[in-house]
Amino acid sequence: MCSSRRTALRWLGAAVLCALVVPAVGGAQDPFADAVASFMPGTGAGFGADELPGVVLGPPRGAGLVQGSFDVVSLGNEGVIVLRFDLPLICDGPGPDFTVFENAFHAGTPSGAVFAEYGIVAVSQDGEHFVEMPYDAVTHAGLAGQTPVLSAPDNGIDPLDPSVSGGDSFDLSAVGLPWAAYVRITDPGAAIPDPGNQLPGGTQAGFDLDAIAALHACDPGVSASPTPTSTLISEATPTPSATIEPTAVPGDLNGNGRVDAADLRQLIAELYDGDGDDVADAGGSTIASGPEADVNGDGRITAADIPAIGVVAGLVPAPHRRRLDAQPREQNRAGVVSPLQWLGVGNPSRRRWGAATRAATTIPPPNAAPRRP
Repeated sequence: MCSSRRTALRWLGAAVLCALVVPAVGGAQDPFADAVASFMPGTGAGFGADELPGVVLGPPRGAGLVQGSFDVVSLGNEGVIVLRFDLPLICDGPGPDFTVFENAFHAGTPSGAVFAEYGIVAVSQDGEHFVEMPYDAVTHAGLAGQTPVLSAPDNGIDPLDPSVSGGDSFDLSAVGLPWAAYVRITDPGAAIPDPGNQLPGGTQAGFDLDAIAALHACDPGVSASPTPTSTLISEATPTPSATIEPTAVPGDLNGNGRVDAADLRQLIAELYDGDGDDVADAGGSTIASGPEADVNGDGRITAADIPAIGVVAGLVPAPHRRRLDAQPREQNRAGVVSPLQWLGVGNPSRRRWGAATRAATTIPPPNAAPRRP
């Protein structure tokens, strides 16, 4: 889906759009990362960026002891990438809980010096508050990017067995978290010298991320963490009642706790399902939506909620969000902004967002008139 836009967008923009609207390679029920939450490339980044997000999702594709994999994205010096796990998440269990796969390799022979490019690993439950895994900048203990990757989909080596898979593994108990949904990798640049820092300029600088795997994967809202740290679980793990009856979030039509392209699809389907415009009528037809569909809070579910969900999901670039905030709500009610306009039809200033949205949305046929706001 992203390849058709590569000639029109800079590779960083393509990576961000992919992270929003491209489905995960492995799916939300496997133990590997499911999405790229953010990517801030550093100096000398670029290699593999046009393959985001898929190049860092799913299982590792290790190339062995003496060769680094090319199935990676180069962060660049001081680059940062954040990967998100949907259910199942990374949970604390006996021993290491997740493995970060880079493309380190032994120079020349299996006993040669390791060509390493170090990465500082941090974890988070909400994607905003991160805690770094402990490491030593002198001995390099606790850093990712120093163990060759042996596991690949076609060689039968289990990526979930750190005794044979290669890569660098980490234990959540080291930071006191019972579970984590986000993993951040930061290339330290010159702050922690490594062999990669000695290479000439180009597009392959910095930490090269292949994949991240959850060794203890679970749903912390359904079952307790495998580790008997009851105090931490009671403080940080979502309670079963919160999982079953989540608080309504405007725009979160599918109730998964996030506002994204999937909610936009459901909102557009709701507009065309034939029930009434009032919030109370939202569940009266084939698309059963709740008050979350009234994104702009005007008491009705209309085309005016489409730009509002774009703002909440972060799909509308910042300048357009500012214009939306300044636009009178009555203008939306009057039908000035239609669904097709906000999907990018006839509006050059929003075509980039519209292209991403159209790729993630099934548009009703032209002869299906939307309910008027």
